[in-house]
Amino acid sequence: MRIVARLLWIAAFLIATYSWMVAFEHGFGWKGFSDGFRVEWKNLGALLVGKPTPNS
Repeated sequence: MRIVARLLWIAAFLIATYSWMVAFEHGFGWKGFSDGFRVEWKNLGALLVGKPTPNS
């Protein structure tokens, strides 16, 4: 049971870190955050899969 709690804490830390990174980079408003979240999520997915992202 301890390992589950540890994994949940790690997941919470990663989600909070990702959210703060998106908020600081794209703005703290809801529109900037939601648009930035989508952009960064696509970039992260492309990085993990190995596909290059278009420069936009």
